[in-house]
Amino acid sequence: MAPAPQPLKPLRIQVPGSTSNVGTGFDAFSVALDLPIKISWSPAAKTSLTRKGPLAESTLSIGQDPVLRGLRRASILTGKRMPMGSITVEGSFPPGRGLGASGAGLAAGLLLGNRLVGSPLTTDALLTEAIGLEGHPENATASFLGGAHWSAEKSKGQWLHHGVTLHKNLRFLVVIPPYPLSTKRAREVLPSSVSFARAAAQARRSPLLLDGLRTLNADLIQLGLNDELHVAPRLRLLTGAQSVLDFSLRHGALGATLSGAGSALLVLTQTGRIQDLEMKLARHVKRLWGENGSVLSARVALKGALISG
Repeated sequence: MAPAPQPLKPLRIQVPGSTSNVGTGFDAFSVALDLPIKISWSPAAKTSLTRKGPLAESTLSIGQDPVLRGLRRASILTGKRMPMGSITVEGSFPPGRGLGASGAGLAAGLLLGNRLVGSPLTTDALLTEAIGLEGHPENATASFLGGAHWSAEKSKGQWLHHGVTLHKNLRFLVVIPPYPLSTKRAREVLPSSVSFARAAAQARRSPLLLDGLRTLNADLIQLGLNDELHVAPRLRLLTGAQSVLDFSLRHGALGATLSGAGSALLVLTQTGRIQDLEMKLARHVKRLWGENGSVLSARVALKGALISG
């Protein structure tokens, strides 16, 4: 491969984090959150990567970092060697919490690599590659497209991403426990088979979830968050998690569940109520985990990944 020409100036990428699954939307539904991951690239004699902020907690080797995985994949797809560069990755939340750090990193790496060699690939092509690398569609879709989407495979490797309307006053509180949960471990506890009755019950609730999020109807939201597949077995791995969910509902949340595979917890609320609930949750989290837990407020990130420079 001939090396691509060096760009004249550094590049910056901002990618939203995301919450996925959201009850009955298992491996299908995602919402981009205004909890961004920021990546900067500048020419250098060799490629390096530095993590800052909460993402510095990551135990992944640098070679397995999702940003570099995306960059390597872009090189393979375009058939071009990537210019050397210094990469800094800074996140607003720690990894392993079910907030789409991996999907956001892959999106950033693919976008960066594509830009470095002249942008020969479309966003659709890059998103398809990110889904292939992730193994499931939701987090990568949120990071690339922003907003909320329900994703379904039309044919092998071909996806439909259907935009989901959310009420303009929908807000989120994300409770960050002091411990991560690996995706591998979270998937190991899922049931290997599901009865017909449980599958039918699950299917009945998905439309209720979507309508509840559109109208802020708490009864519909809570029914739609009642998942038969992934929430209960994963909650058993998370010390204190059920306490947080129960506390949130007692104090007026529209609903509460896992964020992605966990360990973070997603509390749904609305404008006008979020400050009071956030204050109460922060006190509860402090009693539960001391200074090691935290609560982040978030809203829908309407824009997906942005690259500039």
